[in-house]
Amino acid sequence: MSNVTQRRPGGPSRVLIVDDDAELLELLEMALSADGHACELAADGVAAQEILRRRTFDVVVSDIRMGGMSGLELLDWVKRSYPALPFIAITGTGGICEAVDAIKRGAFNYVVKPFDATAIRLVVASALAGNALRAPGDCPRGSLPSEELPRGLVGAGPSMRTLQTAIDFVARSNAPVLVTGETGAGKELVARAIHERSARRDKAFVTVNTSAIPQELLESEIFGHTRGAFSGATHARRGLLTEADGGSLLLDEIGDMPFGLQAKLLRVLQFGDVRPVGSDRPHHVDVRVIAATHRDLPALVKDGRFREDLYYRLNVLPVVVPPLREHREDIPALAAHFLAEARQRAPQSPVRSIGEDALRLLAEASWRGNVRELASCIERAVVFGTDERIDARHLSLVPNTAPGLGWSFPSDSPCTLHQLSRAYAQWVLARTDGNKGRAAEILGIDLSTLYRWLRAEQPGESRKGAGGEASGNSGDNVVQLHACSSC
Repeated sequence: MSNVTQRRPGGPSRVLIVDDDAELLELLEMALSADGHACELAADGVAAQEILRRRTFDVVVSDIRMGGMSGLELLDWVKRSYPALPFIAITGTGGICEAVDAIKRGAFNYVVKPFDATAIRLVVASALAGNALRAPGDCPRGSLPSEELPRGLVGAGPSMRTLQTAIDFVARSNAPVLVTGETGAGKELVARAIHERSARRDKAFVTVNTSAIPQELLESEIFGHTRGAFSGATHARRGLLTEADGGSLLLDEIGDMPFGLQAKLLRVLQFGDVRPVGSDRPHHVDVRVIAATHRDLPALVKDGRFREDLYYRLNVLPVVVPPLREHREDIPALAAHFLAEARQRAPQSPVRSIGEDALRLLAEASWRGNVRELASCIERAVVFGTDERIDARHLSLVPNTAPGLGWSFPSDSPCTLHQLSRAYAQWVLARTDGNKGRAAEILGIDLSTLYRWLRAEQPGESRKGAGGEASGNSGDNVVQLHACSSC
């Protein structure tokens, strides 16, 4: 039996297998143990709950039809308690409706009996790799999520579904594409996905950030140059357009391209003609140009800083990448995906999962830096983590990033540590619906300290100690910032 997946960094992946059929339970354990996974067995849903409360796991594999608690009931409990934990459902030959129901409830995927060992091993490997969830109709019986899902585009919410559909349609054409969206939203991933789904997938995908290269070098970088074209040009250079011949060229941050170069790019889009710097002979290239920007190009056109004719040439097939705040339902899946990636880069980290409270805070943050900021947040939590699970206390999300809640003191003047601790405690308490026990756990303090913080003086009030003196002990009032302090 050949290995489908390799052992994960930091030790074997933990798989909980749940089934009331002892023979099938043993067969599943043998199949998954062959890939180096550490398997634990549960004969029913109640036993599985007890095991999950005691230990962390990377994936759950469960039969749907079991005596007592059904697999669907276990799935609902897992999604409430551990939203980021992948759940794989097993159903009988006539249970396709059950399988679809499981996907709708949040299962990662399903397999249908009878199945061979390779099928379940591939599905488990897919879950451990952090693949995106798929809609019920996308997973044929006993199969993996589509291999053609764009790499890195994680999410199954309406916004991501719309984006993936747009990618599918745009990939069928060779026309120029304009990808727009906020910084960090994933525009380059979308551009790469368009290329990988197109007929050009076997050719080069070349990228250049037009804002990262000095203006005097950008023309040579994109169009190439002849030997002796300028001082220092000791060798001829083909240029990125020629390197991408037959494939796709991503011009990232196209809104920052110098006005003079825009005319040369327009000729490439119109006729496919490229003339290197210092040459009087253009040559033809077959390149699909994908442009990306976070800028408002129509506004730049209106201000005379971007050519109107180039804008219309690029905007043939527009694709808009939504900001993370518009698809918060995908944050648990994204967090799990970034957790898997971060663990590969930090194999010695003990972190293996993300707790419910942490996911709640992640889902409520504003994420001005979008998906890129979320990825950085998870990376820091893994690198600096000392526990198996990332809890809310390991995340120090900036309080005023949460929608609808702000500070209790004026933002136009500095605050004292007393004011800061009180405001932050009140914010956390509001996010936990007034649950002081959970708020204290998130803050990393005991209940008595939380009550002391909440009794602290309002701005302008004096704080007296037991002897009538102003208390100088501010140690209990300092909010402890954790590894993820910039999220």
